[in-house]
Amino acid sequence: MQRRQFLSAAMAAPALASLAHGQSRFRAELGINIYSVRSMASKDLPGTLKLLKELGFRMVEAGDLYGRSAKEFQALLKSNGLRATSFGASYKALDTQIETVAADAKTIGASYVVCSTIPHSAKHLTASDVTSAAQKLNAWGKVLTKHGLKLCYHTHGTEFDPSPDGTQFDSLLKQTDPKHVNYEMDIFWIVYGLQDPVDFLKRYPNRFPLMHVKDMRHGMVLNQTPAQVAEDDSVPLGTGVVKIPPALEAGQKYGVKHFYLEEEAVDALPQIKQSLKFIEGLR
Repeated sequence: MQRRQFLSAAMAAPALASLAHGQSRFRAELGINIYSVRSMASKDLPGTLKLLKELGFRMVEAGDLYGRSAKEFQALLKSNGLRATSFGASYKALDTQIETVAADAKTIGASYVVCSTIPHSAKHLTASDVTSAAQKLNAWGKVLTKHGLKLCYHTHGTEFDPSPDGTQFDSLLKQTDPKHVNYEMDIFWIVYGLQDPVDFLKRYPNRFPLMHVKDMRHGMVLNQTPAQVAEDDSVPLGTGVVKIPPALEAGQKYGVKHFYLEEEAVDALPQIKQSLKFIEGLR
């Protein structure tokens, strides 16, 4: 067997082994969060979008517009055969510029707006943080609904301290109206918070329309804060501690609409290519 064939087979082997043990095939389209290639995009956005197309992506999740207007950004997406289905916005931007956020999201063609980290003064979210955030998310979600957009909150690993509902995340979810607020599950951060992605997907079907697909290196100290996680703690799919196939299977079964590969590593391109081979082994 030639070396290239051997390497491809070796990387696909864990995925195929999972299928042999009853996992269903991954049938959904896999997009990518442009943040994964942030360094390249900041230097050459048109070239980076072209590269994503060449890698086989057709769907992206956007956030930073890299100095372009939303209209210019959308034109670059279109010229490279890409479509944005989700648009990331900070908590502050949603609180102070929600009409601008909505306008930009619609201009680039997104259906979802994703809120990033909830501010907190302690190591993790407190009950007070959750109550305040739930009120704001519900209000923002109603505004975005009027614009034909859907609001999601992105899990960041700070939401899983105990609460009367189970965890603070359970409390946040129960205090938010599913008509206006749902969630983007980042399976890396769920595992980092000592939780099981499959468990949340089963317990809360259709509350996670979006998923970040990401793996975590072996040996990490878990349940600290995101600030203590290094970019290179994100590793190619199938090489770390996150059980990727069960999460994808549950996502398909319990209502995930869009899956996005996210690689946090500084030099992400080799990891992206390796992760894509792993995904092909699941199809």
